[in-house]
Amino acid sequence: MTTRNSQPPTSDFPRKIGNPARNALEHAGYLRLKQLTKVTEAELAQLHGMGPKALGILHEALKASGWSFKQAKAGEKFRKMGSPVSRTDKVDEFLRELSHPLKAEVEAVRSIIKGVSKDINEEVKWKAPSFNYKGEYLVTFNLRDTKRIHLVFHNPMIPKIKSQMLEGDYVDRRMTYFSDMQDIKAKKAEFQQILKQLVKLNSK
Repeated sequence: MTTRNSQPPTSDFPRKIGNPARNALEHAGYLRLKQLTKVTEAELAQLHGMGPKALGILHEALKASGWSFKQAKAGEKFRKMGSPVSRTDKVDEFLRELSHPLKAEVEAVRSIIKGVSKDINEEVKWKAPSFNYKGEYLVTFNLRDTKRIHLVFHNPMIPKIKSQMLEGDYVDRRMTYFSDMQDIKAKKAEFQQILKQLVKLNSK
């Protein structure tokens, strides 16, 4: 016989993280925001359903409470998360069906990323094209933003790279934006340099 007291406890996570991320947290046993101070951001990123947007919202919620994710130890190796092979066929199929006002710009940026190294793999992750090198995620499109090209560099090495194109002050994440095709052309060389540095850092 069930009773009203048998209801599972509710979490205090921000509603804005969305149901996939909320479910991923609860299935992993996290029900309270403070519990996330015991886990690194990279570890949470492993959870199926946990994307860069949700991680950013959780980061800000922790900060507002005077907390933060657990800091990764110096020299700690992150588990490889990306696909070991390119799923270009899946990305091609995804983009054919994509309805986005900057679809041509998405294709242009994708071409630049792939051209940096033959060892950069691509796949569809978090409902967007995502790119990794030797399994370590490099950069992913945030296609929820329809007014500009929004890229999320989510890699533990990204804070080591200094560039005016990289925005944000997260532990292991930076953002880059392109307004249109002209902006992509203007920033192409610096964008390629960022990617080359990130590939080099992840080769060590």
